[in-house]
Amino acid sequence: MMPGSSARCLRIAVASLRVSDDLERNLSSMLAVIPQAAGAGAQIVCFPEYSLNPLMDQWVDLSPAIASLQAASRENRVWVIFGADSGDAHNRKNSMYLLDPDGNIHYRYDKVHLWRAEKRVYQSGDASRVIDIGLARIAIISCWDMAYPRYLADLAEQGAEVIFCPSYLADYEMDGEPLQALPLARAFENLVYFVLCDAVSDNTLSVSMICHPLGVRQRIAQMEGVLIGDLDLAELPTLRTYYSGS
Repeated sequence: MMPGSSARCLRIAVASLRVSDDLERNLSSMLAVIPQAAGAGAQIVCFPEYSLNPLMDQWVDLSPAIASLQAASRENRVWVIFGADSGDAHNRKNSMYLLDPDGNIHYRYDKVHLWRAEKRVYQSGDASRVIDIGLARIAIISCWDMAYPRYLADLAEQGAEVIFCPSYLADYEMDGEPLQALPLARAFENLVYFVLCDAVSDNTLSVSMICHPLGVRQRIAQMEGVLIGDLDLAELPTLRTYYSGS
């Protein structure tokens, strides 16, 4: 805890999971993590973008799988963030879902800044917004969104304390190094916590991290695992006061 701050903590779980083209395997992995994370005291569990089905060229009805995640969220009384298609075969969006502890779809963010291959398949969504879930004021973006600093600055100005970024960071061979630098840069320049949750696969950067404005607090790379992090939200006003005089 920083001097001058009083504890207001949020415990999160960041699930670095292998995402394959096997929907049932992906869902099974997610359903195993939710009670594990809840048992560790996590209040929010974050999964990657495309965590159910990463095949852009193949539309699949994901409503039964989403219903299973809703049931797990309800049974374990946790908030859950995950990425999945929404719409139908003719009107698709790359969406990030936020489930509340009652299992309801509390919010759905449709990705705005689509990557090149995605533009052939998905429609862009509307700008993200800040959601006050009682525990914290959070925002959800996805993957390539983090390359747009003004987009995140708008969320910080709206009062976001934690920005979650489920990702499937493909085509990273040329820009893997700057992609790994962006989460901390976004946390520092906006004085927020930034949470990157990338899918693990042979096609992705496969790096997830929890960033405090002053440093990377936890990181996992090229392997499956669950990061459990305690975010001291009371530190953020102290930092904002400090840097406001710079």
